[in-house]
Amino acid sequence: MTRFKTRAVLWRAAALALIATGLFSPTILMAQSVDLAMDVAGESAAPGFWSLLFSKGGLVTWVIALLSAVGLPIAAVKLYEFYRMDIFRPYAFEEALSDMRRGKTAGLAVRLDALAHPAAPLIAFALSQSGGDHLTGSVLREELTRRAQFLVRHLSRHTWVLELIAASAPLFGLLGTVLGMIVAFQGVGQGVGGADTALLAAGIWEALLTTAFGLGVALPFSILAAVFNNAVDGVRDMVEDALTEILVRADSRNAARSGE
Repeated sequence: MTRFKTRAVLWRAAALALIATGLFSPTILMAQSVDLAMDVAGESAAPGFWSLLFSKGGLVTWVIALLSAVGLPIAAVKLYEFYRMDIFRPYAFEEALSDMRRGKTAGLAVRLDALAHPAAPLIAFALSQSGGDHLTGSVLREELTRRAQFLVRHLSRHTWVLELIAASAPLFGLLGTVLGMIVAFQGVGQGVGGADTALLAAGIWEALLTTAFGLGVALPFSILAAVFNNAVDGVRDMVEDALTEILVRADSRNAARSGE
């Protein structure tokens, strides 16, 4: 009997809860709809960040945006080129260099010519020329130096644009902030709006928008320029090490032949 009484009490409580929900749900839904309408109206009335940035930032904001528009295609093209040339993952090229250091040079020049790495043809040329009498040691050294320098210049091209954007975008942003603060304080000095600190604060935070925009543009370009420079430095180090080893071995062979 106690179990049935407990069930009856639970059913009554559930029924009362349903009745209360039916009575108060229209009011709750109405309040929620009013709050949602107010939020939508507030969002439609308040300007977005980008519209506020370009409307309040002035000419400096457009200059920073132009720098970003110039740098983005350059960064995308260089990323594609470095990925296609296996600069970020030179596993096959490193394996070929490892075989060269172990003395497995048979057919290595042809194997290097088939790789996508930009330094592979240079190493193949050095291997093929060091084993013959086509060029003397000094001439071969000069030719390899010239080709290595050209390779590094080719890989480093347009990186200076990314570095320039990373360095100049924050300066343009700071310039916009300084100009905006000059205008804000000029208004206070001339008595426009009186000594209202709210108006002064509004002028200051609007001026700070350009600094934030400049830093936001400079940060990714600075990271990309560092990534590209580090990749080029890695290629330079591998090329210098491989060419030095090839030339040293060639000089040793030539010395042995002359001694005989």
